[in-house]
Amino acid sequence: MSKFIAARTYRMTDEEGNMIVSYVVKGGDKYAASLAVEETKKAEKLTIEVKPYKPKRSLEQNRLLWALLGKMAEAVSGKKDAESTYDCYLAMLEATNVKYEFFLALPEAEEGLREAFRAVKKVEERPYRGKTMNVYKCFIGSSKYDKGEMTALIETTLDKLAELGIYDSEIETAREAYCG
Repeated sequence: MSKFIAARTYRMTDEEGNMIVSYVVKGGDKYAASLAVEETKKAEKLTIEVKPYKPKRSLEQNRLLWALLGKMAEAVSGKKDAESTYDCYLAMLEATNVKYEFFLALPEAEEGLREAFRAVKKVEERPYRGKTMNVYKCFIGSSKYDKGEMTALIETTLDKLAELGIYDSEIETAREAYCG
């Protein structure tokens, strides 16, 4: 399956009244579009899926978020280890109010949920049909965010750092970039 990003779409009609759809493809995506044409030109029919382009979060945004979370973890727990940083990440996902799902599952299902979701929080235990079940709040991780969603997560993290009285040059530079 070929995938490429197009800049513009055009609609035309041929002499028989059939619609012709064409796309303008620029830069590095021209190669992918050319491959798509070659791969499909002998096919009688094609399945086409078109959706608006949403830029993914940048690597720079990701680096900044984890640097900020490390600073927060160190200030809150006195440790900058993976567990403390992850706890801060989970708290910021919740504070940003990103999409999540609740699951009622046996305690042994928690490991599988952690493999499927970036952040998992046990909310409560609940009896169900004679067994003790756990309610989990499962968050989609920031690796699936677009730039806007990642910006919201960074802004929430910056707000929390300010609330905690945590300041340094990296934080202030990020604040200027993200909070104006």
